[in-house]
Amino acid sequence: MLTEVNDVFLLATGKGLDIIMSDIGDPKIADKVPKWYRERIPAKTFVLFPLNIKGWPIALIYCDKDKAGSISIPERELSLLKTQRNQTEVTITQAI
Repeated sequence: MLTEVNDVFLLATGKGLDIIMSDIGDPKIADKVPKWYRERIPAKTFVLFPLNIKGWPIALIYCDKDKAGSISIPERELSLLKTQRNQTEVTITQAI
């Protein structure tokens, strides 16, 4: 079992946290972005919305942009995205 989570993807899925990484080059958070991501993905900013069913991660909604700081989600749209994710979780839970 992991005692310390240093990877934003593990943190998002393991704890069910929504994460917005505005600049993966920021020294305060750079060590939280895994090496495999940096080597394969050109994006400098991304958003993670995990889908967890009964405490288990089953999917991850991900979006990115190449330029750091270029993702800006107004509060209303952010709320709608979270609502859509939550409705998806409820639908899946009811189906199983």
